[in-house]
Amino acid sequence: MEQPNLFSYTDFRKYLADWLEVRREVEPGFNRAEMHRRLGLPNTRSYLPDLLAGKEMSGTFLERFVAAMELTVEEARFFRVLVRFNQATTTEERELAFDQLVALNRTPRTILDPRHWRYYRDWRHGAVRALLGVHDIGGEPKRVARLLQPEITEGEAKDSLALLSDLGLIEKNEDGFWKPTAHTLSTGEGARGEMVRQLQAQQLRLVERAALKPDGQAGQVVATNTISVSEEGLELIRKRVEQFRSELRSIVHKDQAPAERVHLVTMAIVPLTKADAKVSSVEKAA
Repeated sequence: MEQPNLFSYTDFRKYLADWLEVRREVEPGFNRAEMHRRLGLPNTRSYLPDLLAGKEMSGTFLERFVAAMELTVEEARFFRVLVRFNQATTTEERELAFDQLVALNRTPRTILDPRHWRYYRDWRHGAVRALLGVHDIGGEPKRVARLLQPEITEGEAKDSLALLSDLGLIEKNEDGFWKPTAHTLSTGEGARGEMVRQLQAQQLRLVERAALKPDGQAGQVVATNTISVSEEGLELIRKRVEQFRSELRSIVHKDQAPAERVHLVTMAIVPLTKADAKVSSVEKAA
């Protein structure tokens, strides 16, 4: 059985779990006790299960894993950055680490296509693509830059047009205007999920910027609610959110009038208490 390809992972814990499973298959005498011994923990049984469940990996044990798994130089570099990426505590750290993962991924089976990452890495690419469906624009990056809000530079607009064309997401029509195509991006699920999360983080910062403006733009709605609800109620809310997203797509699809502006619509459910913070019978009665 072939060892899993490290470069196809965006979660080091998932890679470790798969690596251990394959190693046991090809080497029957290999088990967690043996792995603990190689990590310098001969009397410990809980470290690996705790790590796979979310425990943080220290720098010391990171190097021990590199040695125990006999990673190549390139694999070791990638694994170190992958651990840093998964354990990042800020958006900036996470984005920087993911940029490095893309740069370090040299295998022909890569699922981290740098062009796809560039698209998801910056909100402006999707906004430019949507903008071209509203306005007739040929080779005019300056006009694209002025029409977006917040404004981008002419160089950024030119870069977006080039990337979108390269990805086949826009093409020029018979009148010479750039227009969105029906093409979509296709990449590995693990990488795509991470790319989307990075894009969502950027888009939420746009919402934050809009909410802080004293005078909102016409058509702007920024609303938040803090609620307490049961698991059953939360599941109903999730279903309603998905239903609304479906209705939103239907409204856009059926809209016969010419599009006039580009909007960002965001919806989020963010837990503000821990999952194990159960309500006691005393609290319920209070």
